[in-house]
Amino acid sequence: MTIGAACCYVCVEHWPDIVLRPQLDRLTVTIRKAYYQIVRELLASNIKAGTLPRGTRLFVAAVADRLAVSRSPVKRALELLAQEGLVRQDAALGYVVGNDADADTGTVRPNLHLLDLHLPGNSSEALVVPRWELILGTVERDLLHAIPFGIYQISETGLCDHFNVSRTVTREVLARLHERGVISKDRASHWIAGPLSARMLDHLHDIRQIVEPAALGQVVGMLVPDAVKAMRARADRALESGQTLSEGELARIEADLHETCLAPLRNPRMMQVVRNSQLSFVVNQLFATHVVRHDETAMLLEHRLVLDHLAIGDGAGAAAAMRHHLDADHLRTRERLKVLAIFGDPGQAPYLVRLV
Repeated sequence: MTIGAACCYVCVEHWPDIVLRPQLDRLTVTIRKAYYQIVRELLASNIKAGTLPRGTRLFVAAVADRLAVSRSPVKRALELLAQEGLVRQDAALGYVVGNDADADTGTVRPNLHLLDLHLPGNSSEALVVPRWELILGTVERDLLHAIPFGIYQISETGLCDHFNVSRTVTREVLARLHERGVISKDRASHWIAGPLSARMLDHLHDIRQIVEPAALGQVVGMLVPDAVKAMRARADRALESGQTLSEGELARIEADLHETCLAPLRNPRMMQVVRNSQLSFVVNQLFATHVVRHDETAMLLEHRLVLDHLAIGDGAGAAAAMRHHLDADHLRTRERLKVLAIFGDPGQAPYLVRLV
């Protein structure tokens, strides 16, 4: 069973116990397997393959961190492996790969993140996606598409019912969104989203002006020249057509500069800051969807200038061109937000209650 990244509602008879991520744009769900079963299978296969050699110390916390799961399923998986004789339990060393007959083998405590473990998709990323992460993106999208039109209260019960998840999963989602600054609590401890104001856009713009050009400057030498040429060609074709961009074309061109070009960035925290500050994309998309498709000639020329500097490896020039683009785009976004505020809410998720 595969769930696309844009799916807005997930309801299955038995919620999947684990999600594998072989690709960034899709979620492949394996049903009817508990976390501890998947962890046990993965550890067993790596032990048998020798990627987890005899004498390797496996502490519950370290394995949980490597596989991006909680400690409970890891503990259960290691207990099963001990029963099968693939590992042994030691009071001082946690679990050690090998059985009692190998007790005299020297033990090592490697950094599990540096081991070339056999994982689905041969990925070094987190192996599994917890249940809360399965719906986090959709909930965030629902909120960001609502707050330009007002202030909303989030119903925890409604959120549980809509996604068919437990209260624990819902609270984890809300906690994550609170950390990102998407939602807040009022005096009555209700979760509140919005409003999206011009001041909020100004604050996010200040962050983007510092972080995004700096991030772009760091990846100049990592970009594939042919990929940059392809992005430049897309911008050229859009300019030459003289036609208003479709929603898909606009999204692709925006993603070229603000996602694909930054993908090689080796600082994940920096990348997260960039993504969390790109709220202008939501405003522009809503404006194009609910008001009018707009002429993007200026934006395309700005993008092309950045790409030209990237094509010749000019990091400083690319950063300067990016700052110019962000300033111009910010002014356009502010004006579009004013127009959106006049329109009524075009529709909202059922777990949102409009307050203002």
